[in-house]
Amino acid sequence: MVLPATATQKGYWQCDLGSGSWIDFQWPFSAILEQAFCQGWSSVDFRRGGHDYRVTLGTASRLQEACAGKPCDAEQVNQQTGAKRRVKRWPSWAQKQSFEQQWAMQAIQNWENWNGADWAWLLDVNTLVPPSTESPPRRSYVLGCSTFQSEFWPPILRQWPKENLMCAAHPQGERCNFALQRLTAPALTESKCKASPQEWNALQELWQQGGRGSKLLAAFRVQNRGLIEAFTAQQQVMQRRLAEDHSDAHAQSLGVRLLWHGTRTVQGLLDICRDGFDRARAQTCAYGKGCYFASSANYSDRYACDVRLPRSDLYPRVRAVFLAAVLVGDCVVGASNMYPPPQKPHSASGERYENACDRLPNPSIFVTFKDHQALPLYIMLYE
Repeated sequence: MVLPATATQKGYWQCDLGSGSWIDFQWPFSAILEQAFCQGWSSVDFRRGGHDYRVTLGTASRLQEACAGKPCDAEQVNQQTGAKRRVKRWPSWAQKQSFEQQWAMQAIQNWENWNGADWAWLLDVNTLVPPSTESPPRRSYVLGCSTFQSEFWPPILRQWPKENLMCAAHPQGERCNFALQRLTAPALTESKCKASPQEWNALQELWQQGGRGSKLLAAFRVQNRGLIEAFTAQQQVMQRRLAEDHSDAHAQSLGVRLLWHGTRTVQGLLDICRDGFDRARAQTCAYGKGCYFASSANYSDRYACDVRLPRSDLYPRVRAVFLAAVLVGDCVVGASNMYPPPQKPHSASGERYENACDRLPNPSIFVTFKDHQALPLYIMLYE
């Protein structure tokens, strides 16, 4: 096996300083690493800047990768501190540039696929399928014709499409029980998945009312038939209970608020799309042991997750947060250990408050205690 004598070429060996920032190993350290690698050593030690380092090089199979013109990965460990860093060996500087050009073209292709797809699993680079214009396997999905028809529901819900929806198979084989449609502004002519002007204008207005000054990039409309049916059933139960409690001064107080909810991970977003909001997963419970929603998107941004898109050079940091429909009735100021909420002092039958909140009047944080008291409507992607 013969390898080119390129030990002193600049950029032949590189070390990751973190967050994808790579620096070159300079001579003589590059020569030390290259000599050990070419002789098939599993590791090599050297001293630099007053510290002792060990680089684990791997096995002979990596020599075969090198002969095939592929980059090889290794690991550097600081013997004093135990700190670890990724190390990469390129066959040559020219091949490094060639690989980077290929990756750039791949990123552009992935971005074009993401921007033009009418299916919506591409919430994270990790779920990207190989570059292709083909959509994943899909099946038709229909909502009931009577869904959200009454004046009780906000206008944006009454205008939702109910026919010709699609449920896309997840590229990693995860369960999908809902239709998820990616929406972009109607002005973005290169995208095939535009929202109607009415729907996008409504989302933009809600985004501005939520207090976010950042740009709204896209939205994912979540239409889960099971969650919608459970939500509407919960609304009927709560409305009937309030109406039957004749001494309740707020018998008609139940309404739907469009509120914000942040979750820490992309997986958490998809879990909520599938199974709804689960109060058992609540971690910070300042106002009660339930699910938390805010009138301010700025507040929910504290708990939102980062979403990595293919073109990180265009959008270096993208965040995602839920817009949810929440059934809000009579509220009581909550406490950290509150569950269930207390009884209403003005209720003839001893009914409990529907929600807890941070303050009265004009609460900004709402807590739900019942299953299906909130419904995920949209995932909002923003800068």
